[in-house]
Amino acid sequence: MKKTKTKDFIEEIRPGVITGAADNDPSGISTYSISGSQFGYSQNWLMLISIPMLIAVQSTVARIGVITRKGLNEIIENRYGKFVAIIIVLILIFCNTFTIGADMLATSASIDLFFTNNTYNTQYILIPLFLFLVYIIVFKDYKKIAKYMFWGSLVFISYAITVVLVHPNIIDVLKGTFIPNLKDLFFNKGYALTATGILGTTISPYLLFWQQEEEQEEKRRFSFAKRERRAVTAGFIFSQVMTIFIITAAGATLFKNHINILSSKYPAIATASVLRPLAGNLASQLFAVGIISAGLIAIPVLAISSSYALTELTKKRGFLSLGFRESKLFYYIIVASLLSGFAFAIFKINTIDALFYSQVLDGILTPIIVIFIIVIANNKDIMGNNTNKLFDNFFSILSVIIMVIASILIFI
Repeated sequence: MKKTKTKDFIEEIRPGVITGAADNDPSGISTYSISGSQFGYSQNWLMLISIPMLIAVQSTVARIGVITRKGLNEIIENRYGKFVAIIIVLILIFCNTFTIGADMLATSASIDLFFTNNTYNTQYILIPLFLFLVYIIVFKDYKKIAKYMFWGSLVFISYAITVVLVHPNIIDVLKGTFIPNLKDLFFNKGYALTATGILGTTISPYLLFWQQEEEQEEKRRFSFAKRERRAVTAGFIFSQVMTIFIITAAGATLFKNHINILSSKYPAIATASVLRPLAGNLASQLFAVGIISAGLIAIPVLAISSSYALTELTKKRGFLSLGFRESKLFYYIIVASLLSGFAFAIFKINTIDALFYSQVLDGILTPIIVIFIIVIANNKDIMGNNTNKLFDNFFSILSVIIMVIASILIFI
């Protein structure tokens, strides 16, 4: 009985945990590393206030998926027209492709840390990494892929162990986590820009498409709709706590020793490299293991979310649970998406600059999609008695406001 309850609990929270893990992709880890290196632990509190926003938006998307049994872009097309849906898909694929390229480079560079001090000699690792990802996605069914991603996300515990090894000042960490630094937020331009960047990129378009389709891959029943928030909550609490560990590890080493990684092409890898002389080889390797795990989860989610969105436009929706024979177009798009990201990575086509512009586009696209989601989730004709409550509406609208501010500041 106990084993059955544990299994049921894992299956319930699995989509939320996977989505939360995919949110902490290698590019995101770079952002958190920069935060820790520049401001120590003083931005940890931002992770706590972002939790209700993430839960509100992602649980709303998940509930829409369970109730409608439709993809997000399919609903947007039906409500707002094909032109809007096409624009969303084009921006999504563009952003996802460059992010896949950047994440492939970061993942391969992290693997390279175990073999050499030259963390940018990644060409020999990129090819087997690409082939491994194609194999996992194309030749394994959804249940196996979901299990691989779920258990892989637990590797993020390596960040917690890293923090133990770097010996941060616990009192300072607690202050940075539970006491908002409003003075710097309002009067320190660099602090404010980094803070809005962190909050503005917490919710990404690919997570919205992935979450909604994942609920259908799980074959959630209609009765499960009211439990979606609980299922999502566990994943994003775990995700944001791990983010606090990432910032803390960078703060206890880079910030403490006044080491600047802003000029580095790979800030996350630079953090792992710097940990070696400052905190020992084990701390460096554990941090790198976390980046590798993040890449192996986020890259498939990015590619699959692109395929979900595009196949919805073609009216030939594909699912991982159907397999290659029944969803050939779906799998072809996934492989093409991985191949495009791989090409940017292997030829080093200015991926970092492209990633910046893709994040700007993400910052513009995400609040627009979230507004659509809020409207859909409050429509009784679509949702019946499962429309949004005050919690979901308040924090979803708050997330839109913050993302819009972040986008404006990035442009400035």
